Amino acid sequence: MKNMRAGETRHYPFRSERLYSSNSAWYFMVRGGDSRGPFDDREAAHKQLDKYITTQQRLNRAFLDRGPG
Repeated sequence: MKNMRAGETRHYPFRSERLYSSNSAWYFMVRGGDSRGPFDDREAAHKQLDKYITTQQRLNRAFLDRGPG
C-alpha cells in the first residue's frame, strides 16, 4: 500500500517531500519543522537525510533498550 511505513497499520493519505531547494542550495526537513543544509545538490542532501534517519533510529533503539530509568 502506498505511503505506509514499516509497522503502520493504516494508510496515511499524504506525506510531504523532505527535500527542497532554495537559492540554488538543497536542504531537508526534519520533525519539528527544522531544516538541515545547505547542500550542493539534491543527491548530497538525500545522502545526509539517510544518515540523519539512520542516526535517529539508532538513538531511538538505544533509548528503548535502556528500559525504565
